[in-house]
Parts: sequence; structure tokens; C-alpha cells
Amino acid sequence: MKRDGAHDPRAIANKILEIRAETGEPTTVMQLIKLVYIADGWSLALRDRPLANQNPEAWQYGPVYRDAYNAFRQFGAQPVTSPAYVRGTDLPYVESFSEDEEKLLRAVVSAYGKLSAFSLSRLTHQPGTPWSDAYENGAYSEISADDMKAHFESLKEKRLAAKASAQIA
Repeated sequence: MKRDGAHDPRAIANKILEIRAETGEPTTVMQLIKLVYIADGWSLALRDRPLANQNPEAWQYGPVYRDAYNAFRQFGAQPVTSPAYVRGTDLPYVESFSEDEEKLLRAVVSAYGKLSAFSLSRLTHQPGTPWSDAYENGAYSEISADDMKAHFESLKEKRLAAKASAQIA
């Protein structure tokens, strides 16, 4: 699957920070990167389109968009206190998100935003996930959009099955 016409992961991260700021919740770099990944995965499964214009890489603690990580790494384990800026400027990465993209980002932040950085890391790099498949090829291997889409579609099917079972019981 091609990622043409999708968003820069730094702009997605900035949008997530904007949404999280509405709740007053602090966000670490690890949380932020994992939320970008989860949003991209759900976009592939629910919208049949990527949200990010780059494939993430399989790093030790899970999937990472290198450009987004590099833009925020100076915060270390501390909460991120400013957006990612275009190098050499004071202009943040800002892109226009469609209404359905913003809804998706808000839903991801609502559903996953309260999880700790390490909970999100564990969630995104379990055995059988796109991360683990890519990591078998070595650290920093690309995680394909097709693998992400298949994984998040399987999560969608499991959630639908669980919901149907709960309604029957």
C-alpha cells in the first residue's frame, strides 16, 4: 500500500499533542509515537488509507516514526512541552486534517491516551504484531502498511466478535 497523500508523522504528533492539551494530560515521547502508530493503524483498517506518509520502523520498544522521534527526542522521558518545528524555523508542523481524520485521532486519544508509555509499548510490540514480524528482520526494519492494515483489521474483527458475544449473553 502506498502512503501518497498522507500526513507527515510530525504533523500527526502535533495534532495529538493539541488534542491531549485539551484534557491537560501530559504526553511523553514514547506515548506520542505509539499514539501516532495506533492512529495510522486504525486509519488503515477503518478508512483503507494511511494517516502517515512514512512507514514506521521496528525499534526495541516498539514501532517508531523516525522523523517524529527525532523531532521530540530532546524531551527524553519528560512530558513533551512544545510541538515539532520545521528545522531552522519557529514554524510547527501543521497540516489540515479532514473531519474523519480528526475524529479518528480523537477516538485514538480517547481510547489509548490514558495508557502509560510502557503499556502502549507492550501493546504495540507483542508477538504476532507487525512490529514483531519486522523486528525479526533486525532492529530498525520497516513495518509495512499492509502488515499494519491486516493487524488492525484483525483487532477490529475481534472487537466486533466480542461485542456480538456480549449482546447475545
